[in-house]
Amino acid sequence: MTEPKTLIKGKLYEFRGVQLRYSHQSQCAVQARYVFTNSKRQHRELGAQIIRRELHSIEEFAEN
Repeated sequence: MTEPKTLIKGKLYEFRGVQLRYSHQSQCAVQARYVFTNSKRQHRELGAQIIRRELHSIEEFAEN
């Protein structure tokens, strides 16, 4: 589980089997939404509750 306050911009995360890269926190204060992009550059907003329950950090490995 990941807390929204510990999200790192540009880091890769997994949500329901899809890899998403964290972009920024939305300016919309309604439900503290966080903006992510997928490999096709499509934006996806997730709420803080969903992040706590279903977002997982992915360890990235550098190529040799």
